[in-house]
Amino acid sequence: MTREKYFKYPQLNGRKRLIFIVCFLAVSVNVFGQKRMGVMKDKYQWLSFKWHGDRVSGRYFDKLAIMLPVKINDLKGNFIAQFDLGANESILYGNALKNYFPSQKYLYGLLDTAQKAVSDAGIISYPSKNINLSVGAYPEKNFYFLENYGDEIPKDSLLSPSEKHMGTIGANFTKDKVLIMDLPNHKICILDTMDNYWASKVSFVDCRVMKNRIQLPLTINGKAEWIMFDTGASIFPLFTNKELWDTMTDLKEKPDTLQVNSWGEKVVCYGATIVSDVYLGGHKLHKAKAWYTENKRLLDFYRDEGTAGTTGNAYFFNDIIVIDFKNKKFGVVK
Repeated sequence: MTREKYFKYPQLNGRKRLIFIVCFLAVSVNVFGQKRMGVMKDKYQWLSFKWHGDRVSGRYFDKLAIMLPVKINDLKGNFIAQFDLGANESILYGNALKNYFPSQKYLYGLLDTAQKAVSDAGIISYPSKNINLSVGAYPEKNFYFLENYGDEIPKDSLLSPSEKHMGTIGANFTKDKVLIMDLPNHKICILDTMDNYWASKVSFVDCRVMKNRIQLPLTINGKAEWIMFDTGASIFPLFTNKELWDTMTDLKEKPDTLQVNSWGEKVVCYGATIVSDVYLGGHKLHKAKAWYTENKRLLDFYRDEGTAGTTGNAYFFNDIIVIDFKNKKFGVVK
């Protein structure tokens, strides 16, 4: 299922004049600096995000997912959604949303129920008709409502200060845009087009975009492999099939094992240390673990997308990355 004056001052003697000039310059630099920073701030509407941490197979990961603040209609609540570029559409979770409306009939009146779709996993979805969703200052116009999905928020907790996980912001949010992700400082921004400032900061590699999702050409064992960049896969530097995994990892090492949740399904993953050099253009990626699965749904998905797997945030935790979806380019700030 598919679905960015002039003024006069009094006469002063030499010493006082010097002191005045120094002070004037200091104030001027500060004022003009503040104005310039204000322009930069207005131009780059940075949106802060939070890392979500949780346990997977009994182990705690502090950077499991990127969570963005969202607004839904004029509803009151501390709403967040996962930023997942591996999902080609944005979605709201029906179970999380339903108690914020007076009745199911009222809620479904805001949906385009004539466009009902059912996924292979049996999940029912509808396009939004009269629900407004925004991510910070950025509106998200095309998204879906997933029926009976997510955790229900009890009626007595709707207005509590705790964060409410309402859905997923997918790759359609960045379609034909420029995405800047400052991972060390926990912020992102969206531009309509690449500007000279960021173009001068980054060495780009040419990529592919399929169904709004970007694919990177990673060089592994001297061969280019198309790998999807997936912000929803924070803990996996590289996730692939067993055939490629066998050629790049230490096979003498006992595989690590994790069981992760993938859209309601438990998926077993096996990991080992990468011994091959991995490059993104001329940028050598740090040593990490590669993972594989034998889950048919995921392997079929990779095959259908024409990729050998996914890479996520883990390779870039200490970097600022710039993705130009319109011109199909990906880069790391020098």
